[in-house]
Amino acid sequence: MESHPNVAKPATLGWGTRLSVRFATVQSDAAAQFSNRRDAGKLSSTHIEINFYQLSGITPQISVVCPVMLATLLSLALLTNGAALITELQTTPPAPTQNAAAILSPAEISDLQKKADAGDPAAQYALGKAYESANGVPHRTDQAAIWYRKSADQGNEKAQNALAVLYWLGDGVERNKTEAVRWYRKAARQGNANAMFNLGAAYYNGEGVNTDDTLAFAWFLLSAAAGNSSGQDAAQRSATEHGRGSYSDACIAIGQMYEKGDELPKNTDSAIAWYRKAVDRGSVQAKLGLASVYLNTSDYQQARHLCESAAKEKISGGYFCLGYLFQKGYGVAPDPKKAFNWYDLAARDGNATAMLTLAGMYEKGEGTKPDRAEAFVWFFLASRRGQPEAAAEARRIRSSMTAKEWKDAQKKLPFDPKAIDKSLEDSGTPRTP
Repeated sequence: MESHPNVAKPATLGWGTRLSVRFATVQSDAAAQFSNRRDAGKLSSTHIEINFYQLSGITPQISVVCPVMLATLLSLALLTNGAALITELQTTPPAPTQNAAAILSPAEISDLQKKADAGDPAAQYALGKAYESANGVPHRTDQAAIWYRKSADQGNEKAQNALAVLYWLGDGVERNKTEAVRWYRKAARQGNANAMFNLGAAYYNGEGVNTDDTLAFAWFLLSAAAGNSSGQDAAQRSATEHGRGSYSDACIAIGQMYEKGDELPKNTDSAIAWYRKAVDRGSVQAKLGLASVYLNTSDYQQARHLCESAAKEKISGGYFCLGYLFQKGYGVAPDPKKAFNWYDLAARDGNATAMLTLAGMYEKGEGTKPDRAEAFVWFFLASRRGQPEAAAEARRIRSSMTAKEWKDAQKKLPFDPKAIDKSLEDSGTPRTP
């Protein structure tokens, strides 16, 4: 058996360095300049609930609903044309340039103060903006921060973004880019296009968060789709700079956000729409993400079609998905043997969740003859791929294996027997904090 293992001039988007742009805060005129960063390797995209990570065989950092699906990430065959991309993104025309805000009279300031003191979040935001721009009151960014925070704490997305900008600049508050990003997230989750852009720039430059070009591109796309012209420009740069597959990767990341409902409000239709953009550009990875949505919404025929397409391209996530459908009888007649065969293909292609499932089928004799030695082998291999429960299962079987079963298992594993037992012992030893 084989194992496989405020105000700044808008900066142009120059090509020799990373983004150097201002916060495009239409409502507050607040601005900040990002520092450049060197190019860095891409990080993984975020996790979605049931399936994309299970379909992919990647072990997520949070719990999942049930053991499901896929394998190694592929290089995606898409060369995105920047100009064409921006044409597509122009779904909402950019907001027209606004004239300078009218000077607030003492009576207007007094009215704002009364409303703000009474807890009106819109008035609190407007009063903070007045202090930041010295409109009818002295220029006091410390007071601006106080009133922005009062409004932001009540969920005002403009105030959340404005407060984030002050943290980013260290203006009126102690500079803290991590805290700035936290507030950008809150505003972006509510659909604030400026916060989406700012969050994308943070990921692009690796400030306040780890550098992640895929997530940067994703937030630029979301900002652009919400009508932010700076987001459109940045998305074009990302598409041109990163080339093949970058647009599809970003669309998949957005699909995951909408499917999971953490970074953005959970929205199945939006998840499908963004996954579909990548599918239409030939992304097999996106097919599996889209299949995960259909599995969760019980549209098994759509899921099966996508998984069969991925399987034809020899993608382990496609194998696993079909195994899952046949094992559960979702959209097909239950067939343990077919399920076993699909899981076997996925496991041999390195899919960790398939290894775990296959081990259980060997132990129970589901779709195959019972074989505790094979069950141990696959539990052990799954444990080495990061499946947390697999090590415990391997130890359980190892503790009751006969001499023959242990000998059979040793023949199928390219490891020294003592090293196997040591590995299992170490995985079961609690680590000292």
